[in-house]
Amino acid sequence: MRGKTAVLLLSAVLSSSALAEVYRLEEIVTTATREEEKITDIPVRVDAVPQDEIQLDRPNHIKEDLNSLPGVLVTQVAASLGHATAIRLPINYGPYYLFLQDGIPVQSSGFFNHNGLWWTSWESSPGAFEVLKGVGTALYGSDAIGAVINVKSEEPTGKLERKLEIEGGQWGYFRFRGGISDMPDEKNAYLARFSYSQTDGWRDKTRYKRGEILLKHYYYLNDGSSFETSLLANKMDAQMAGYLDYQTFKTNPEDSGLPDDLTDPYRKVDMIRLATKYKNELSKESKIQIIPYVRFNRNRYVATWIPKVYPERDTKTYTAGMLNQYIWKHSMGKTIFGLDIELTKAKSHYWQSRPTQTIWGKTYPQGDIYKYDVDFVNLAPYIHNNFRFGRLDLTLGLRADYARYEYDNKLSDGEFGVWYRPADRSDEFKHLSPKAGLLYSINKNNSVFFRYAHGFRIPQASRLYELKADYREVSLNPEKADSFEVGYTGKINSFLLTVSGYYMEIRDKIVTVDVGGLRYNTNAGKTRHKGVELGGTWIVSKELKIRGSYSYSKHEYVRFNTGDTDYSGNEMSMAPRDLSNVRVIYTPSFQDNITLEFEYQHVGSYYMDDANTQKYGGYDIYNVRGEMRLNKNIKLFAKVWNITDKIYAETANIAYGKERYRPGMPRTVYAGVDIVW
Repeated sequence: MRGKTAVLLLSAVLSSSALAEVYRLEEIVTTATREEEKITDIPVRVDAVPQDEIQLDRPNHIKEDLNSLPGVLVTQVAASLGHATAIRLPINYGPYYLFLQDGIPVQSSGFFNHNGLWWTSWESSPGAFEVLKGVGTALYGSDAIGAVINVKSEEPTGKLERKLEIEGGQWGYFRFRGGISDMPDEKNAYLARFSYSQTDGWRDKTRYKRGEILLKHYYYLNDGSSFETSLLANKMDAQMAGYLDYQTFKTNPEDSGLPDDLTDPYRKVDMIRLATKYKNELSKESKIQIIPYVRFNRNRYVATWIPKVYPERDTKTYTAGMLNQYIWKHSMGKTIFGLDIELTKAKSHYWQSRPTQTIWGKTYPQGDIYKYDVDFVNLAPYIHNNFRFGRLDLTLGLRADYARYEYDNKLSDGEFGVWYRPADRSDEFKHLSPKAGLLYSINKNNSVFFRYAHGFRIPQASRLYELKADYREVSLNPEKADSFEVGYTGKINSFLLTVSGYYMEIRDKIVTVDVGGLRYNTNAGKTRHKGVELGGTWIVSKELKIRGSYSYSKHEYVRFNTGDTDYSGNEMSMAPRDLSNVRVIYTPSFQDNITLEFEYQHVGSYYMDDANTQKYGGYDIYNVRGEMRLNKNIKLFAKVWNITDKIYAETANIAYGKERYRPGMPRTVYAGVDIVW
């Protein structure tokens, strides 16, 4: 029976060649080199959520679309728009991901925020979401270990178009977004998008409001060169919920998990970035691309995870940068010479407003904990080569990074209760990152590849300059990753299949150890990550599209000894073994003004602690979405998240001897109207 079913499915795929001309499969990406490329032509795994699917989904959190990709899990934290990411790594909050907006970093590598995707235009102007899995190409330096995530904004339209969308939902949810776009003449094109969203939150203390604006202007010169100028700004004011114990998680997941006297557990986020992309084709064989940008990020919050004292933080970063590329097309292929420059001025203030507390025999004093400035410089020349030998493509890349911190302590040096402030100093890091790949084109639509890439991530400023009183100051080196990957990409008429397997080791992991009562941060860990990822898109007919993904992975400690406990050989905590997602998009021929989407998401079980004493069983949830086009200008849309009202945890772990659960959203209904004219 199974064999007969397989034959029928294969026959259906092979007999649907005409549909490939009607529906374009998602196969063009830009994140690997900042140029448009077919995924069958590059020896690296880049997966994308296309714009038409994002428009149907209308995500209320960026995880809704990203989690449909193979091997991608983005979890919602604190019940607002924050997130933690798991791509070729466990769910984590560390600087192992590079977040981009239109190819430009949204934060400085020395001041990583795991919630960094909230600084993109995902809400007001999502053109596409692209994920380069594993260690990045030579274009990307520190943090590009687990993945590079690029949020691409929309492009200006060729004619005047105005948009307005109003959406409402449970728990006081409201969103208003819209904009205008036009190309008034041959030299100019523009796009303006805005959004505003707010909710009371389904859990206690999870209210938020967020505004976002994106402005883009294109200017085309007579010589074929162009300027693309963009202004992106967003602002969020949110509350923050905490973790729940198991009993509360199961019986009262709406609880905030915080004490009643913590009346305003706030998180306030601001960002503004101005960038200009200059392109000039110098000749048929060469062109340049220069992207200068300035950026301001601010992050203020209450540290709800430190009970009783709940210190507060305010971090500001002022950045100026420039991404430079010279692209040379020659008889053997293509060579890209690049130079990335980024200068950041950071100001960090960490303080405790609450009275002095003694917890477990340690003093947490009221007052300023840390207050310091850091001047950060990052310079990185690189070269990316692609050589063609018939059906075989050889890719070679090399990147040299130089990073330097100049730290200036604004308070007294030494101990302050449980905290410790280092004296003024400078730290610098140099690193060379080689990359290599082979791609063999079976034919124009099918290819296989092998890739090796070396990546790294520098120690964060907070890890270097925010210590505890019983810590010893030591020098830290960058963490280093070596990644090997094989993959296949094939397109058979209306079916696109991607398969990849990877093996990655991260060494010199920065860990905290305790030797004879002396605690310090050091490069003493090593981890191993391996897995397989499958993704497929099948245009069954003009009415039906199916997209699915599956991944299986294992993440373990090769070496991790804290001095108290040796976790070597154990699986890493919060590392789901398997992930899967299936989307079925249906537009019935008898009612072609209606489009429906059914989604199934599975997250497998994982250990809740590094000692591997207890597992969380994972979860399965189902979502439905749909839209009805009343005419060429007006659409009605609705969706139901978690239609079975499943009680599940976005994250589950054991810390400080306690089980901690972050509950996922219950069944929630959204609906709205979309007007274009």
